[in-house]
Amino acid sequence: MKHYFFLLVILVILPINIYAGLLAEKTMQFESDLDQPSDIAVDNDGRVYVLDGVNNRVVVYHPKGKKDFIFDGDKNSLKKPMGITIADGRVYIADSGLHRIAVFNLQGKLLKSLALTGEFPPEPVALAVTEGVVTWSDRRNHRICRTAVDTGKTLICWGKRGESKGDFQFPFQLKFDRDDYLHVVDVLNGRVQVFNHQGRHFSQIGRFGLEVGELYRPNGLALYNDDYLLVSDAYRGTVSVFQNNRSIGLLLDTEKKPLRFSAPTGLTIWQDHLYVVDALNNRVEVFRLHKYETDPLSVINNTRADLSQKNCAICHLAWAPDYSTGEGEQDGVPPVATERMCYSCHHGAVLDSRQAIGRGEQHPDIHHQRKEVKNKKPASAKKEKIPKAFPLLESLTTLRGKKRQLSCGSCHTPHTKDIDKADTLYSQHKNPWLRVLNNDGDLCQKCHESKLDDVRNTQKPINGTNHPVGIYLKTPPENQTKNYATSEKLHKGLPESLSSNGATLGRDQQMICQSCHQIHGAINKALTPLNIDDGQLCAECHDRQHAKDEKEAKKKGIHPVNIELKEALKINGKEIKKITCLTCHSIHNGEKGTAILTLTDQDGKLCNNCHKKYEAVVNTDHDLRVTSKKYKNRFNHTPEQSGVCGTCHTMHRGNPDIPFLYAGEFQLYKGEEPAIERDRLCLDCHRKKGSAEKMIVKHFSHPAKDLILQSDPKALPLINAKNEIEEFGVIACITCHEPHRWEPKKNEKTKTIIAPEKALTKNQEGTVLNSFLRRKGAKGTFCVNCHGLETQVKYKYYHDKLSRDKNIDYIK
Repeated sequence: MKHYFFLLVILVILPINIYAGLLAEKTMQFESDLDQPSDIAVDNDGRVYVLDGVNNRVVVYHPKGKKDFIFDGDKNSLKKPMGITIADGRVYIADSGLHRIAVFNLQGKLLKSLALTGEFPPEPVALAVTEGVVTWSDRRNHRICRTAVDTGKTLICWGKRGESKGDFQFPFQLKFDRDDYLHVVDVLNGRVQVFNHQGRHFSQIGRFGLEVGELYRPNGLALYNDDYLLVSDAYRGTVSVFQNNRSIGLLLDTEKKPLRFSAPTGLTIWQDHLYVVDALNNRVEVFRLHKYETDPLSVINNTRADLSQKNCAICHLAWAPDYSTGEGEQDGVPPVATERMCYSCHHGAVLDSRQAIGRGEQHPDIHHQRKEVKNKKPASAKKEKIPKAFPLLESLTTLRGKKRQLSCGSCHTPHTKDIDKADTLYSQHKNPWLRVLNNDGDLCQKCHESKLDDVRNTQKPINGTNHPVGIYLKTPPENQTKNYATSEKLHKGLPESLSSNGATLGRDQQMICQSCHQIHGAINKALTPLNIDDGQLCAECHDRQHAKDEKEAKKKGIHPVNIELKEALKINGKEIKKITCLTCHSIHNGEKGTAILTLTDQDGKLCNNCHKKYEAVVNTDHDLRVTSKKYKNRFNHTPEQSGVCGTCHTMHRGNPDIPFLYAGEFQLYKGEEPAIERDRLCLDCHRKKGSAEKMIVKHFSHPAKDLILQSDPKALPLINAKNEIEEFGVIACITCHEPHRWEPKKNEKTKTIIAPEKALTKNQEGTVLNSFLRRKGAKGTFCVNCHGLETQVKYKYYHDKLSRDKNIDYIK
């Protein structure tokens, strides 16, 4: 009898100990313009609601994968949402950035907003809804709370930061089982805790570690057929499977190999299908689940002691006793210094940095390499050196060969010294974990010393080479404008378009490197928060100097930008197809002593690239550096200060009522003869007390009444009633004179550029046949049509009173 009883016991126990693993057969994928999605929910009809967190919206798909519609909360837009669930025909969203639970109908209409308050504003990151109560995990305060949907009153909260039962280190995804027990992912403790509905701790599933059945960076959570628990690992990229609270290994593909993702953050089950949100791959993958028999010996039942130095191994994966060489390395870099390790916490489960490290351009390091670009650098620029405070790593897989380079760990460390003295540029970051304090954005200057040009420094290192920093963007004190922004718009701080994209100011509201640059998550390799190629970044602060087209430029009185060139040209070795701010300006490689210009403007070198022929004005009487050194234009600049072109022209501060961006003190002509508007520019200097008072032009008018004059504009241009060059019109100063060319022989084919180092010399006294004339004589011109044999004399002595005909009606 005893023998038979023993067999009976075996027959009863064996079925209980048989475990089945899970295989995943991929059936579908969603990836329509998603940017680091975090969670997913499916309604009763199979429509898929993907929480597209960085885009602050929900993207809804038909069951077969076609995008249906998008919603974002209308005027009450979402801000860094992390969790989503559907219950009773409603969509519930954990809106961490706005500290609330947002409730929508299935069509995306906002129905209710449950505000969450506390001494430290809660940051809900996941939720579940049962019987009119929403249960949510609070990332900020390391707790679980339950809030009534109808009243918005929080009923109960439990938990605090810690490692004991019922404590949390960043609770995240949560799910209720059929018996109303709550399963909560405890991210940095590497476990799933189970509670009853009153918050009493019941059990724990898994623990921190690297063996099968242990969890390193648990995130997503799903319950399948009531006895399977699936937990995704955001760092290792795997999904662990537990059956009846015991591990049965990893989720496998149809070839029985571990299924792997980049950063699986959210899981959900609907009709035997598993939906996996892969944040770094910006997509959702869908799998049909199948059971398969597994060897009972493969079932892991860990009984060893807890992992020692767990809190260190949270980042220092290689310190774990079960670590295998090469696991988790990225580009040959140890796991602790890899981008993937940082992202496993910073995607929102622990801290939400998705706008930065999960997207866009990053500061160059081992993982984000740049090709060497040989740009012309000013002679005064120093060779940059990386201080010893920023440790470098050596990677054999680098494109540049064996070379020591920056990694995440070069600038960041959780072991920051003098943390009590540390400040942060971003209020949402309590501690940036930087190796060097960055209280005023001066971290950049440690490596980029040559890029610094602080206006408050009386000994600027490289004046004119870099865009200045240190300028106060606030209202200046009374009678004080030095080092303050001149634009009243900037007295309120950075424009919203910049600050909302990550730009910031220093503690004293002064410009710093990070006012224009982002270390992480920039939109281009220049690491700027806005596009710089089309001048968008510059225009936000320098809107007076920016125009969308030529028409707007004329209205503002500025040099046009955003102009497509018919033929590309090269400036300083760079091919230019469109005129933008950066055509003339170089933010960090400007010529010393200039307004950060790509080339010097002293001898017209820069202007000549587009305005060819005009360089012939250098060293002529119209080069006021030669003939009128003491002259000052209306900006109080001497010719030496403003350069040969800038003496008469201003690029950004022109008067729209004065043509040609004229920079002089425009005077109303009071001479003997009437003058057309176009001539007043010439007469502004050729008058008493003008810069050319030794060459006063008293007689210049030509009869116009009852005359129809016609001339080739390319030969001797006439001026119409709109003061424009035309085939028909009246004779003006520019009809015969070209103010940028001394002698007629220097025609449009001349490409001579006078070297800036050439000594300035005064012209020999000119004659009526070579003083800024378009041609030496009147032969073949329209003048012959009226004056016949007298043409040459009339032409030669045009400004002489004796050549004037009496009793002639002049310009009216």
